[in-house]
Amino acid sequence: MNEVKVYTKKVRFPVSEDLYGLFFEDINRAGDGGIYPEMIRNRSFEDSLIPGGCTVDEEHLVYINRGGWPGCFNHGEGMDEWAEKVPYTPIPGWYSEGAEMDLDQGDTLNDKRKASLLVSFTPGGRIWNIGYSGVSVTENASYDMIMFVKTAYPAMLSISLEGPDGEVFSKENVSASGGPGWQKLELRLTSAGTCHDAKTVISCPVAAEVRFGYTSLLPEDTFCGHGLRKDIVEALMATHPKFLRYPGGCIVEGMSLETAMRFSNTIGDPWERPSHSLMWHYRTTNGFGYHEFLQLCEDTGMAPLYVCNVGMSCQARVSELFDEETVDEFLQEALGALEYALGPADSRYGAMRAAAGHPEPFCMKYFEIGNENHGPEYNERYEKFYKALKEAYPDVIYISNTHTEQDGLPTEMADEHYYSAPEFFMENDNRFDSYDRNGPDIFLGEYAVNGGNTIASMECALAESVFLAGVERNQDIVKLTAYAPLLQNSDYTAWRPNLVVFNNHEVYGIPSYHAISLMAENRGKQVLETETVSGRVPPVYFGSPGIMSSHPGIEFRNVRVNGEPVGISQMVYGGVSEEDGTYTLIKADNPHPMTGKNPVWNSTFGEFMASGYFPGMIVDGNVCWAVFDGGDLEEYTFEAEIRLDKDDDVTLSVWNHHPETDAGCNEPKDPRWNVRSVRNQVWRIEGRKGTLEAPSYRRNGDAVQVDLDVRYGEFNQFRIVAKHEGYDCFLNGRLVQSKKHTLHDTVYAVATGDGDDLILKLIRVGEASDIRILLDSGVQSEYTLQSLSAPLDAVNSFEDPENVSVRTVKACGASSDFVFRAEENSVNVLRFKMI
Repeated sequence: MNEVKVYTKKVRFPVSEDLYGLFFEDINRAGDGGIYPEMIRNRSFEDSLIPGGCTVDEEHLVYINRGGWPGCFNHGEGMDEWAEKVPYTPIPGWYSEGAEMDLDQGDTLNDKRKASLLVSFTPGGRIWNIGYSGVSVTENASYDMIMFVKTAYPAMLSISLEGPDGEVFSKENVSASGGPGWQKLELRLTSAGTCHDAKTVISCPVAAEVRFGYTSLLPEDTFCGHGLRKDIVEALMATHPKFLRYPGGCIVEGMSLETAMRFSNTIGDPWERPSHSLMWHYRTTNGFGYHEFLQLCEDTGMAPLYVCNVGMSCQARVSELFDEETVDEFLQEALGALEYALGPADSRYGAMRAAAGHPEPFCMKYFEIGNENHGPEYNERYEKFYKALKEAYPDVIYISNTHTEQDGLPTEMADEHYYSAPEFFMENDNRFDSYDRNGPDIFLGEYAVNGGNTIASMECALAESVFLAGVERNQDIVKLTAYAPLLQNSDYTAWRPNLVVFNNHEVYGIPSYHAISLMAENRGKQVLETETVSGRVPPVYFGSPGIMSSHPGIEFRNVRVNGEPVGISQMVYGGVSEEDGTYTLIKADNPHPMTGKNPVWNSTFGEFMASGYFPGMIVDGNVCWAVFDGGDLEEYTFEAEIRLDKDDDVTLSVWNHHPETDAGCNEPKDPRWNVRSVRNQVWRIEGRKGTLEAPSYRRNGDAVQVDLDVRYGEFNQFRIVAKHEGYDCFLNGRLVQSKKHTLHDTVYAVATGDGDDLILKLIRVGEASDIRILLDSGVQSEYTLQSLSAPLDAVNSFEDPENVSVRTVKACGASSDFVFRAEENSVNVLRFKMI
């Protein structure tokens, strides 16, 4: 029987008070139209402008940064599937009838605005905005409209909220006085009905030419009256967060110098803030800016954690290293951010904070120098920033992107990010057991299961909970954790999975949301000693076998699975010819088909991939890859006879599986098989060297290489015996290499104490099971049980948002020695009263 022992008298260390927090990045339109509830999309009319530091193709479908990294643009609509959902308009989000719209980049509202909208109305003409997949209005709710307009002569404008069938929910008139300057118009609209697919309409009863410099429509009712969407913030607060990391993420770095994040662009009146092109395929107006971030933290009791740009753009997107003068500018930006939060009201930025309605300083507990930066270029910049910031604000805790202490640099806390398959998290519950306690504290700034067989499922929540249980057992060194990404507008998705999903009127949490909320709610004050005895099982992989080579002309024959001949199910790359049962890999005209309806995007990204930017990824035009029949096999024997010459290479793979997901960074959105999307394990033969590589979800692991007696110029028999426990590789009948899989436990536990309360977290992986619980202290028979349990493929949705959610019951039968029945694949919290 599985067994857990808890030693209530053996206190290991106090819990980390800020262990569970949130990480906000403006991705999936999480900002404007999300936590910042702007109802007008493209309120600044700038979405179609080309991102700074980038060029576009002739049709404006793709942007490309100076390093050659491409991304979806589609005239400013963003990703292909976003653009496909709406009729084309040259000014994204805006449409007209009886009016002509022109974008003007000369006469703008102020020096921060890059465009205005010039509208020539005919009598009764109108323009309208469709919002974020519709404008959502609720009966009796009020919405505040702001417009900056310029017109040579007085004009009457009608503002209305209208349904898709022409129903008018609210309508107000407003007068523009006319003249050479800009006029700010404000009005409140109260809806007479509920509709989630409405639009905001501006009409004019007479012929008139009106220039719009900025528009905004926001709900009157917001979180704490501070301008944020209530249901989203309330959902976030239900995770019991202790800190908020902001504003990113890759958007901090940007994809160019021009798109790198500057704190000073996110403060002041919203119409005074420059818009910001994000690498996530859209432009934001930074409605959820730095002041709003600090105010939210104050309203909710979260500790602020700000991330600054360190003088370089995103290293994952062909980085630009800013020159010394520009690096100094970004250092001043970082100092300015700290002064805005902490400085007196008579300092430069403190005065701006006071003008925004907050004369007293905010809090700033944590400050991260850069995001996902590394290498000597980062170290140089990190050291410069750290010294200047620490001298100016010594009480702030500063966070490094890497273990800079290993390079002799002062490091208070190091940020580690983990995105991987469920197996990785299952195998790494003890990852931090061996960390040097004399080293820096650890911040798990981003983590999530974003590979595997499902999207945002119970399987993901279970694996992450196992990992977090290991974190809780090591919170003497792991001080902060944050799932990433946080928010997903379901109509504008650029990354999956995300903790909280929303549309323009609904919100739900994925299973991981409920697991994290459960873990964070039950913290205790002191970590107690535990011992766990449980069965250990291997991971389960499934998929078909395959053969790949970068040398067309490789011949193979007699391919068998479990002794039976099999054919080719698909050629991922290249082609094949056959003669008398012998197959030859041949180069195809288009060896890298990137799917989708946008051929410019596909070819652009294909050329970029083929450039070899991704180290270790075989993407040159000679690659041939055949996958064989077999389906979703778990344990099988794969064999083939292959003819090799001295300079040839061949890779045999097992468990080739393409998850029916688009999890992770969708650049490009590609549902077909390719080297980026397929999970497998491989045996690579180059000359007379054989290499076993780690599973694809951690391909950067140690590779095991041996010498092989390959007979050149003739057919050699290769055989892989794939089992749950690992796989064995045979050459010409002789075992030459083996790979053993890491076994994982089936029960995980962590315990904390809080006065008379004993909190025991138990995670069961696998079928329902009895677990014997042994305590060195008496407890009352009645206890509280909170449990999250569901089939591994179970998910939540707008239709069933609580399908996977926590169940709380009062249970009885507890004692110093009793048996607890854990449900199948469950995360459990047992709270006892000690006696």
